[in-house]
Amino acid sequence: MTTAHEAILAEDLFATHQKRIELVRQCANESTEAEFARKWLAVLRRCANWFSSMPLTPELHCEPGGAFRATIESTFYAMRLAGGQKFAADLASDKRRRLEPQYNYAVFLAAACTLLDEPFRHFEMVRLSDRTKWNPAAHGAFGTWIGAGQFAVERRVTPLKSERMRTAMFAQTVITPELLSGFDTTVLDDLFNAINPERSPQGFEPLVHKVVRQAMDVAVDFERKAQRAVFAPVKYDVPSAVHVALALEPQFVATPAPETVNASASQARPSAAAASAPQADVSAQNDAVVGATAASEQQASASAPKFSQSLLDALERSEAQAAGAAAAEPSTGPSAPASRPAPVDPAAARPARSNASRVGPTDEELTELLGPGAAMLKEFFKALAGDVATGKAEVTWEEKGLAVKKRLVGGYGITSDTLVEQLKKRSLLMRAHGNDICIVERAGRLIVERPAA
Repeated sequence: MTTAHEAILAEDLFATHQKRIELVRQCANESTEAEFARKWLAVLRRCANWFSSMPLTPELHCEPGGAFRATIESTFYAMRLAGGQKFAADLASDKRRRLEPQYNYAVFLAAACTLLDEPFRHFEMVRLSDRTKWNPAAHGAFGTWIGAGQFAVERRVTPLKSERMRTAMFAQTVITPELLSGFDTTVLDDLFNAINPERSPQGFEPLVHKVVRQAMDVAVDFERKAQRAVFAPVKYDVPSAVHVALALEPQFVATPAPETVNASASQARPSAAAASAPQADVSAQNDAVVGATAASEQQASASAPKFSQSLLDALERSEAQAAGAAAAEPSTGPSAPASRPAPVDPAAARPARSNASRVGPTDEELTELLGPGAAMLKEFFKALAGDVATGKAEVTWEEKGLAVKKRLVGGYGITSDTLVEQLKKRSLLMRAHGNDICIVERAGRLIVERPAA
């Protein structure tokens, strides 16, 4: 039996994914709402009209409208990754500042267009009114073609091969010439190279394509984890609800009582000597005790915090457990009054990081090695040291220094030629032949310590 599906309007898709669009808005960082609507929302709206209610693939983002969800998630991940990259790192600072916004927008456009061909590769969309199959090259956007009609989704026996030219042709319906008019030629070249459905890089990979490819991998990884309900474990002991409630308990400062109340309160404590006092004095003290008790109860009721019934029940259970544990233990001395359990701060439960486990060099060490300035080199040393410590990057110690692969350097926003030139100026380069750059030992130790022989 054929299941009939209906198209989803772009406005409905926007309403469903409003929170994701707000994340894109934060990354776009446009000065005006009109500019954000012209450059960013217009592209997402055309993507929503192109995909409508189509799923992305049979395995991932397979719900109605899943293709558009995958697209908007990929654009957000790409922009987040682009924020930590150095585009045009080999240019002067003034040119780089002018080109970086263009590169960030190019990353967004490439991520929005890379998945345009995926539903057509895996499915055939059949319009039920005339049994016509959707052909995106001839019919254009799916939402416009299907309109208010119904359609059926048929899975292909074998998915079509990924065609970069077909994806680029579909991208013309999303990216208008007006949006491309503000790009420099070099940025346009990287943009066109990055609109590529291939997941594995072929030969030299520009930084824009690398960011988009990594964003697609992140989106796929998160989707698979969500389907398997795999979540990161908590790395510290979670305190009980009682401890959390006690940690959040407000502290009230008692208001000093009048001297008359203090005097009567001091008379209220009976002592052994008061038992032999005359009966008249005892009756006077009893009257004072009654007055002091009423005053103190009135003051306590006015200043005491109001706890919920669930918190009071939890406190009673905690005190009962503590009393039971104290009764079970053999007493070796005079019994001490039961104390309230100390609040536990979840942030303080994490083990403190020692100096021995620190990751990366300090600013003082980098300044001593590289001299004042050299911000690009300092960022490179810090980023590489962090990746080596977490196992994301691999370097090797040689006899006279630390060897770093040239292809690894490009991922940190600096070209290998620029790195070689900067290291030569500071006499920190051992050699730069073949595919490796060998850094002198005193500089390599800031990235990773040499293992003991």
